[in-house]
Amino acid sequence: MTKMPGGLAASEALEAHYENLDLLGLDYVDHVMTHFPADWKVTPERSSKSQRQEEWMGLENLYYQGLTRSIGISHYCPQHIDDVLDIATVNPSINQVEYHVGSGDIDHVIQKCRENGIHFMSFSPLCGPCDLKDPSDSLINGALVADVAQNYGPDVTGSQVALRYIVQQALEEDSYIAGVIPKSNNIEHIKSNAQ
Repeated sequence: MTKMPGGLAASEALEAHYENLDLLGLDYVDHVMTHFPADWKVTPERSSKSQRQEEWMGLENLYYQGLTRSIGISHYCPQHIDDVLDIATVNPSINQVEYHVGSGDIDHVIQKCRENGIHFMSFSPLCGPCDLKDPSDSLINGALVADVAQNYGPDVTGSQVALRYIVQQALEEDSYIAGVIPKSNNIEHIKSNAQ
């Protein structure tokens, strides 16, 4: 799975994908997604419905050329999803959005994904970018997740509880929750995430 910046023209999407393939030393990837429904600066010319549609057509071109097996979106709200679906010949397979214990489906994006056959993938399931004013709110070792973890034994951690919260939703029948992508550079955390 790899990403490219949002707000790209179709030709720029192709160029960004070839750059990713070169860096990875691959001929194709299993999945590529546009990282945001606009460029990071949200400049008007790269933040419009037409720009999202042009970038999506670029992703579809990659798909039809066999340079990726699936294509998706990231951080797209229902309106942005509609922008893409208006012109899509290939449905987005995934929408990756920040989602974790306590965040809820604020703008009904999970429902929108379910209605359109798009798998919803949790980004930052341990609330990495969250600005915690109270450390007891942490999804790694805060009070809520630590208290729940105690109910399952001494080897269960708060972070495992927070990850399981999303995994459990993915296991429900007819769920369009695609699971979680925990991130760590710590080998012990990586092993723990797999348990």
